[in-house]
Amino acid sequence: MITERVIAIFLLFLCGIIFGLLFSINAIAVQGGVPAIAYAFWQSLGAGVLLLIYSSIRGNRLRFSFEHIRTYIMLGLLGMAFPLSILAYVAPKVPPGPLTLLLVLSPLLTYVFSVILRVESFRWLSVAGIVFGISGVALAVLPDTALPEPGMAAWMLLGVLAPVSFAAVNVLAGKFRPPASAGESLSAGLLLFSAIILVPVMFATDQLFAFDASMEVNLAVVWSIIINAVFWLAFFEIVRIAGPVFFAQFNFIAVICGIAWAYIVFGQVPSVYIWVSAALLFLGLGLVLS
Repeated sequence: MITERVIAIFLLFLCGIIFGLLFSINAIAVQGGVPAIAYAFWQSLGAGVLLLIYSSIRGNRLRFSFEHIRTYIMLGLLGMAFPLSILAYVAPKVPPGPLTLLLVLSPLLTYVFSVILRVESFRWLSVAGIVFGISGVALAVLPDTALPEPGMAAWMLLGVLAPVSFAAVNVLAGKFRPPASAGESLSAGLLLFSAIILVPVMFATDQLFAFDASMEVNLAVVWSIIINAVFWLAFFEIVRIAGPVFFAQFNFIAVICGIAWAYIVFGQVPSVYIWVSAALLFLGLGLVLS
């Protein structure tokens, strides 16, 4: 008999593998002409509709109490609309392999926000982990040989805003999640509200996209939609079974898979600085999670 723990482990690896792939798909889509905001919009809308259908089939309809709407808006903005727009904007500027390293900052920053909000207690071991994490990012962006082009460092630093946003979601989701809410309906709600938030931004910046690109680019958008739907569904299930600390280990898998996918898709071989940076980031994350 398959236990829930086994299911959680399987879903954890699934999240890491597909989210690591998303960085390469981002590069294909945005370099192929999909505007960053429109790309984030279609990911949110498409994944939201898929999960809305799945949620309705399972009899878990969207709820619209104050607590639910607050959660949809908060998670939709910080968990999808803002970070996806940042990652899409940075995607053509930085190779997907090094960009995935930023994922490890999310649990490190989660601890920082948790201490500030007094959700977690202060620990010197965790502070040491954060120092290692910052050192890892610095090693990835400062040396001239770490990235293919020195000018990419500024774009890499802009990408840091994405894990900052993800970290805020990790803290706020646990604090404000409505009780007795199904993961699929919460996922559908936050994704659809993310799309609603992005509509005026998309029109104001004239970043529209109607699937009028090449087949490869259009398929990249479709795959990004599927990945986000599966990811958010798995996220809430993992947290339900094993908790957010267990889910934080997904970052290890996603970074390794992101570098591997970049090699498979684009033939990008990371420099030695990137590998050392990854080691420092993993060490830092291990200290924070210990």
